[in-house]
Amino acid sequence: MKILPKFDLDIIKAAIASDFPELKIKKITLIDNGWDNVVVEINDNMIFRFPKDNKFTFYKNEKTSFDTEVEILGILKNKISLQIPQIEFLGKSFTYMGYPKIHGGNLTTEIFDSLNSEQKEKLTFDLANFLREIHASISPDEARKIGVVNEDLPSYSRSIKSVLPNKINNKSVLNFVEATVEEYESLIQEKVELVFLYNDLHTENMAFDATAKKLNGVFDFGDIMVGDVNMDFYPLYKFDPYFMKAVAGKYQKLTGRKLNLRRMVIYGRINELSDLAELIDQPESAVYKNAIIRIEKWNLEMDLFKE
Repeated sequence: MKILPKFDLDIIKAAIASDFPELKIKKITLIDNGWDNVVVEINDNMIFRFPKDNKFTFYKNEKTSFDTEVEILGILKNKISLQIPQIEFLGKSFTYMGYPKIHGGNLTTEIFDSLNSEQKEKLTFDLANFLREIHASISPDEARKIGVVNEDLPSYSRSIKSVLPNKINNKSVLNFVEATVEEYESLIQEKVELVFLYNDLHTENMAFDATAKKLNGVFDFGDIMVGDVNMDFYPLYKFDPYFMKAVAGKYQKLTGRKLNLRRMVIYGRINELSDLAELIDQPESAVYKNAIIRIEKWNLEMDLFKE
């Protein structure tokens, strides 16, 4: 399959119309133009996602990560309580997928703070149960046979050490980088339980109904991996560390698995430093600015959840 040569709405619309003439496109809206995908909404009820890079997993069948994601979504159908993408369209001339929209928006801090205790408890359960179902849906060995790869943990600290010490002059930030990398490189030597990971539980990937105050579903399965079970919780650390702790606690009660909050914290911090290293020459970007803000905040809570 081929990657679309250009991601403007006219070209996207023409590609979909050519592949699926029965789909009458009355309206097309750009939803997201991110690092990995371009996402558009068709007729207010369908989502089409176009990958920007058809990465290879280097298995014998040389499946692309997109092919693997499509197969995994098929396996997960009817195994997950929350709504997840149910693919109805697969591109013929270019690589893309289309599925009915999961209604809802990003879970923002403002929305979260507006929830009462019962609504927060339901959200906590829904996310913990989502991860429980994901981890139980397929074994690591089965996932690898399909094309899911192991998370390359050493690559994160390598990229950080090769870039940030040479580009940052702020002493407190450099101290944070050094301490975080040192702890990270120590913890990834430890033996942990590996599971099939959703690996992208950011609030931007949640369809939250702000009116009904409930989570409808989760989307974007493009970062699936095999790795440490604790990794599936760290995106919540960036949102609210104590909400992450609540979700992890609920997960432990549902599964009997023992989790490690400190590992989640370090995974979250190393991920943020990786983003900073990747965008070090783009200081005006929102991702760069947000990374600096978070690092300055985390610098004041270095020992959070440290036993």
